[in-house]
Amino acid sequence: MKFGKVKQQRRVLLVALYVLRKFHDIPTPRRQVALRFIRSSGLLFIPPDGEKDCSAGCKVWEEELSYHRLALKAEGLIKMPEWGIWQITEFGERDVEAWAQRVKKTTDSKSDWIADFKARSSPEAEFEDHFNYEYYITEQTIRWGIKIATEIVE
Repeated sequence: MKFGKVKQQRRVLLVALYVLRKFHDIPTPRRQVALRFIRSSGLLFIPPDGEKDCSAGCKVWEEELSYHRLALKAEGLIKMPEWGIWQITEFGERDVEAWAQRVKKTTDSKSDWIADFKARSSPEAEFEDHFNYEYYITEQTIRWGIKIATEIVE
């Protein structure tokens, strides 16, 4: 698994837990609630191979996010007060808020951040350095970052 993919998937999971807590009054969502929210909100780009079933009895993308929660727990960003419950910690909330501030600063500096994001996240995008960029964070994730940053400033 590529580091960029892992980093982005972890960010999506943290943003989802933050949004569920702060905007939907669900402070301790069950695993399936968090995963359904990520999918239904379009927070994560899920490539075709991510939709395949895995040996754990779920989709590959769901298993990957479930795996990432262990590292997030070890870093103190989330906790699991009981089996199947994923809860963002205060430390995790501050991390999301700092990320959201960086997102807002970046989008504010672009005349058309949406066009810029779409151009860079397109699978057909070509870059001079010939690296293969993969975006798992979506425009919706960025929009939530802007909303979070705006809310904490007010």
